[in-house]
Amino acid sequence: MWILFLLQLLGIWIKCNTAQSPILDSRCFLSTGGSAESFLASEDIAIGSVIGTLNINGNTDNENGDIDLSLRERDAPVKIAPGTKDLVLITPLDKEGQRGPASVYVNVICDRRNTNDPSFVIPVNIRVTDINDNAPQWIAAPYILSLSEVTVPGTRILQGARAIDQDQQGPFSTVEYHVLQGPFSDYVQFISPLEGTLVLKKPLDYEVLKNFTIKLRAQDQGSPPKFSDTLLKVIVIDADDQNPKFLRDSYHADLPTSNSDQLIIKPEQIQAKDQDEGINAPLEYSINPSPEAKYFKINPSNGDVRLVLPFPSDFQHPITLVIKATQIDNPDRYALTTLILTRKGAKQQSEVPLAFLQKAFFTKVREDLGVGSRILSLPTNKVGKKLNYKVLDKEQMQYFKVGSFGELVLLKSLDFEKQVKHIFFVEVSDSVSNDKAEITVEVIDVNDWEPRFRQAHYEFILPNSILNSKEPVALGKLEAADGDRSGEKISMRLKGPFASFFTIDVKGMLWLKSDRPNVTTVHFLAIATDSGLPPKSTSVPVTVRFELAQEARATWAPGILATFGIVLGLFLIVIMVMSFYIHKQRKPKSRIHSQTQSTTSGVNLMTHEYHKSGNGMHLPSNNILIGNPMNTHGGSGSSISAGASTILAASLEREAQKERENYNSTVRNIISRASIARDTRLYEEEMERDSISNDDLPTRTWATNIPENNFVSHGKKLGWDNPHGQIDLMSSIDNIGSTENNLTVYF
Repeated sequence: MWILFLLQLLGIWIKCNTAQSPILDSRCFLSTGGSAESFLASEDIAIGSVIGTLNINGNTDNENGDIDLSLRERDAPVKIAPGTKDLVLITPLDKEGQRGPASVYVNVICDRRNTNDPSFVIPVNIRVTDINDNAPQWIAAPYILSLSEVTVPGTRILQGARAIDQDQQGPFSTVEYHVLQGPFSDYVQFISPLEGTLVLKKPLDYEVLKNFTIKLRAQDQGSPPKFSDTLLKVIVIDADDQNPKFLRDSYHADLPTSNSDQLIIKPEQIQAKDQDEGINAPLEYSINPSPEAKYFKINPSNGDVRLVLPFPSDFQHPITLVIKATQIDNPDRYALTTLILTRKGAKQQSEVPLAFLQKAFFTKVREDLGVGSRILSLPTNKVGKKLNYKVLDKEQMQYFKVGSFGELVLLKSLDFEKQVKHIFFVEVSDSVSNDKAEITVEVIDVNDWEPRFRQAHYEFILPNSILNSKEPVALGKLEAADGDRSGEKISMRLKGPFASFFTIDVKGMLWLKSDRPNVTTVHFLAIATDSGLPPKSTSVPVTVRFELAQEARATWAPGILATFGIVLGLFLIVIMVMSFYIHKQRKPKSRIHSQTQSTTSGVNLMTHEYHKSGNGMHLPSNNILIGNPMNTHGGSGSSISAGASTILAASLEREAQKERENYNSTVRNIISRASIARDTRLYEEEMERDSISNDDLPTRTWATNIPENNFVSHGKKLGWDNPHGQIDLMSSIDNIGSTENNLTVYF
């Protein structure tokens, strides 16, 4: 029972707490938990379409709703449908911003009904997405080009053709260029689909095609793509690439029988036209030289032929004149025709045997004359008839042929360098009779060969013996020849940064001038130019090398040598000053060291004896006597205590033991060298007499008159550089003679 009672109490407590806590109002809050709304809308969405629904808590029903929604912006492109949370489009959208806004940003106001709570503002962002709604548009289209007919295929004929797509960056705005298929689409092409540069594919010919039109297309990469087309018109400009041409291959006229000089030419007046119709260059008419040409004169502007001298009356054969029409602006462009003149009342041609009007024909032709050109006319007395002509020389048949009307035509290019003259016979036949004439064609040279050097590279090495000369030096000869046979002269010149140091004479000899370049190797060009028209040149590299010794002499200029001498002199002076200074600093030390050695040596090698005057001190060791100069010290040496003397004696004894070993070895070496030098041996008595222990030698008192500053310790070196500092003078004195076996050696 008590358990049920506790459960009832717990339920009552929970109800009481729940009644006391306030209820949370979530109206006007976004159900997503955010603070702003975002929507995506395509730019092609129709007006009146719902863009999206606001995720706002609450009911917007007009009658039973508990919230009200509205827009703060009055001119917004969207609206909220009444009684709903839908955003409806009321104006068109455009990502490019031309027909409508590219983005929308509005603020939605949410009010709670039946409360005094403030309004809620919810930002709403509508992003517009791009679609492929714009086609590329050509700039400055259509295009018109003017091209010369001699334009080389592969030439860029149009640069900068461009189309722009207004869509956003991406495939919708990436433009590709194409040439649409058509009758002339094979003449041009784009270098790349992404570049608006056109190149020519096929050669042009004004006489065949004067202009043509091509359709170009620009399209984007959308799916499906949008495109726009434009036209390209190409106008072909005529170039001077063809010779003039007469309207007739031959003309006829009768010699006047009266005093009139006018010739009636048939079938029409002589006339020629430039085949380059776009240029239509003016022509000049002339009569080629011949024996009969002196009787006639032609008007150079219109081709009218007149008789200027009375023609011989006994001349019954037809006369053939060669008429030439030449372009005024280009003499290399010309055309030929024939004018055949006959006398009225002359015998019929059928009664006269076939014959050439001349037995010999001569003409001059440039070697660059094109194949197929008409060179000469070979007239006969059978005017206007087709006859059979034949070149009798087999070798010349590959160069020339004669047409049925007697025109000599070139079949193969001429070469002045191979053959200067072509002499051959031509036979003519009409199936009844025949005749032959000698033809001479002289080839006019054209400068078509460049000079050629014998070597591809010239190199000269100059020895020192030549370089020492101050006069111009001949290095060698440069040889060049020209392939043309017209006797053209070749001139040479030098070019390059070091060319001014050299010169070349008319014979090709290369000279080094008196000035010498300050380098070991020089490079320059030798250029050979011929005297042809137009002149042609060629070049060859030239290298001149100088020996290393010359380089060294050239490098060490006088100023540099003088500077080096001054520096060397200063260096020697510094060395001398430093040597003198070092010598001066070391000289006192050297003197002290020398005195020390000599004193020590003298002490070691001198026989010490007892000094009977009491000026010596005899230590307990055998045969040890120290000279005592105490009388010069005023008796100060008498104050040395016995304990101190004992300690000093023991120390000296240890040092003396080391000295004995070195001393004995030195004595043996000295005696051995002396014995070898005299080649005698020493006797024991001599050695005993020289021994330090010999008591029969006279007694010497060497230390009495020696100044006290001349005594030096035998075991230690007394000098300014003594690392142990100053040594007691009395200790130094007591050390003298502390060795047992003293020896004096005589040489």
